[in-house]
Amino acid sequence: MINIFILFIIFLIFISFKIVKNYLKNKKRLKLNNALNANYFIQVITNLIEENKYNLLEERIRLINIDAYGNEDLNKWIGNPPLDPKTIELNIKSGSKKFKEGIPYFWEKVIIKKFETPELFFDKWRSYVLVNPTIDDEILGQRRQLEIDDWFVFIASQIEKSCLNILKNNSLKKTNENYNKGINFENKCMEILKTSGWKVKETPCSGDQGVDLIASIDGFRVCIQCKNHEKAIGNKAVQEISAGKLYWKGTHAVLVSKSGFTKAAQKLANANNVELIHESELKDLKKFIN
Repeated sequence: MINIFILFIIFLIFISFKIVKNYLKNKKRLKLNNALNANYFIQVITNLIEENKYNLLEERIRLINIDAYGNEDLNKWIGNPPLDPKTIELNIKSGSKKFKEGIPYFWEKVIIKKFETPELFFDKWRSYVLVNPTIDDEILGQRRQLEIDDWFVFIASQIEKSCLNILKNNSLKKTNENYNKGINFENKCMEILKTSGWKVKETPCSGDQGVDLIASIDGFRVCIQCKNHEKAIGNKAVQEISAGKLYWKGTHAVLVSKSGFTKAAQKLANANNVELIHESELKDLKKFIN
């Protein structure tokens, strides 16, 4: 009887050991799987933002509104999409306006396309949350628990950081005396336009596609290249601003010079609907494009 009892105890210990061993094995496998999914998630997001950073910046520039005091209204850019996966799926299927522009549009058309389905995106996101349970909340100014519903705040924050870094680097480059001898001329043109009532934005230094300034007023979106050369401007600048207008979705293309234009440039500009003006005429830009 005692031997049977001892055998029974040994059997229980063996079974318990197997259960614990399998539990630890499964836990380790789950932890590894979550780590791989989390790593995949952040790499995909980071790569997609890096690949599209200049297009994202242009969309940001297009969608934000700036008041007379320099305050930015980011509502159109950031948007307000639903956070629940089921509600998101219904919104996408119904063609909701919540995913028609800004960051929500990029999330649906680019990020989700990479993950193939919203379900796979959220599956990887949940793994990321498990591996990275806390975040530094820049809004609250404190470290807090990362929640499942924070997925959009997280994506929007990564995109905003990328855009602001470009703008910051752009600003640093433009304060460097050796960066571009024509930068003072560009700034002068910008001030003339602003004084004349135009809303003016600078394009990023890298990836500007031949456009220095984008000036907007009354539905016009004018792509401008500023040339501070001593000699007359030739065909190349006309070709650049023509292509730049298409890239930045402008309504008009304008080339501003202090030194005039060659006859070949004038002929090409006429064929491509590019306005060639002297800096002294910039204050009357609206008259030229009308």
